[in-house]
Amino acid sequence: MVQTAALRLLSPSSQDTKLVRLVAAFSGSLDKLDVQEDSRELQLILQSGQTLTGSNTICKYLAKSGSKATDLLGSNPEEEALIAQWLSSRYSLLSPISEEALQKLDDELLTRTFLLGTSLTLADLVLFGVLHPALVSFPSAQVGRHKNIVRWYDYLQHKADAHNIYPKVAFKKPPLNLQPPVVAPAKAKGAEGAGSASKPADAGKPAAAAKAASPANGPASSTTAAASSSAKPSAAPDGASKEAAPAKKSKEAKKEGPESGTAAPAGKDAEARIDQLDIRVGKIVKVDRHPNADSLYVEEIDLGEEQPRQIVSGLVKFVPVEEMQQRKVVVLCNLKPAKMRDVLSSGMVLCASNATHDRVDPIVPPPDAQIGERIKFEGFDGQPDAQLNPRKKIFEKLAPDLLTNADGVAVYKSIPFMTSKGPVTASIPNATVK
Repeated sequence: MVQTAALRLLSPSSQDTKLVRLVAAFSGSLDKLDVQEDSRELQLILQSGQTLTGSNTICKYLAKSGSKATDLLGSNPEEEALIAQWLSSRYSLLSPISEEALQKLDDELLTRTFLLGTSLTLADLVLFGVLHPALVSFPSAQVGRHKNIVRWYDYLQHKADAHNIYPKVAFKKPPLNLQPPVVAPAKAKGAEGAGSASKPADAGKPAAAAKAASPANGPASSTTAAASSSAKPSAAPDGASKEAAPAKKSKEAKKEGPESGTAAPAGKDAEARIDQLDIRVGKIVKVDRHPNADSLYVEEIDLGEEQPRQIVSGLVKFVPVEEMQQRKVVVLCNLKPAKMRDVLSSGMVLCASNATHDRVDPIVPPPDAQIGERIKFEGFDGQPDAQLNPRKKIFEKLAPDLLTNADGVAVYKSIPFMTSKGPVTASIPNATVK
């Protein structure tokens, strides 16, 4: 048992103060200490007069001396050494907290309830304190991406932090998905097109046409009939009747229009392409309520440009203002600026919405994605339009195929929204994106 002692802590917001309080509370020592905060130095003054300084020394003393401190320092020499390593390196742990570091930790926790051994140790408490500042502002989409971290953290905040030394984090947990992941959806569509278009007499050319119609090489109809019809104009110029091909191709182009799997000609009937959209990573630097509409936010969003953009979003009913502040978002940037209730909006924050539209949440780029980075789609390498022509309704044509899949990844026709740091995700699976 810890003797009656005086614990001198730094400011309440200090990470060292919070960690020492957490260890003292979990080990059963906190109620037996005379605690004072706002001290100039972190100290534990024992009844014998001995003074311990430094958070590591104090944590280890409390961990081995408290009434509930069984195995907090490990059950064998190897665990003890690893725990000491966690303590000494905690300031550099996950610093900076990048997507790569989180993924590595998530993989480590895949088959573990605790970091070391079969019971909670000081290493868990240390990591809990290190991760808390990040998890408080954890985008809801990250919950689905790092399920093992969330599981581990949520368990600790209920088991280890009974005194609520760290404010509790309320996770929006995604539904349990027991279905196996879909493997290579783009190839599956390509194979479907090849199967519907292939002919025993000439297998090579239909296969090439099917490849051109796959999501990896450009937009095409997802139906088997469209994939089959797209093979015809592709193969015609190489056929036996070359003289008849131009007239036939012209008739088919008029008949099929945007349903053809080949690249559509320029003009008012040209098929909309996803790379016409200028979709970028942004960060909300300021958010206010709309002066003329209770359901709207007015945000200033950093998109890597000279000045933040002003964008109006109808998210008041769905996302608390504190969750909007300093949040990374995905923005459609080349819409024509328009006034919404007399306030100019120069873009649109893309959001996932469920079928009943009672859940709406902005889709989220990886935490270390660069501000201003353009979202890419495999197989679509064109430059975006400088500004979308409202009369051509480009976005409206593409919107039905902007979705989130069962894993919460934002996709266009099964092709993920990609950044250089990974895919864009959402807290709402199987949703529409607009």
